[in-house]
Amino acid sequence: MADKLGQSMVGTWTKTTAAACADKYPASLTFSTGTYRGLRGEGQGMVWWDAGIYRLEDAKTLVVGTANDELVTYHISLEADRFEFTDSEGCLVTYRRA
Repeated sequence: MADKLGQSMVGTWTKTTAAACADKYPASLTFSTGTYRGLRGEGQGMVWWDAGIYRLEDAKTLVVGTANDELVTYHISLEADRFEFTDSEGCLVTYRRA
């Protein structure tokens, strides 16, 4: 099941959240099978999701290897063209499929 779920993340995603709390997340993300790469936007500093591994534990749980190689678990909502998550600081971040 997790492999099929992971395939639903594959592709390129663009961040739509403009809130300051979301600045640490990349402007765009590209997910491949099991790995991802985050790209900074113009003028954006270090991003928390830079490149690494990821996995969907189930339909609502995403585990991401972050910039310091820590594996962080996020509760997500995933649809065909959109996913969103709330981080540990309460920031709601939304991405749309590019």
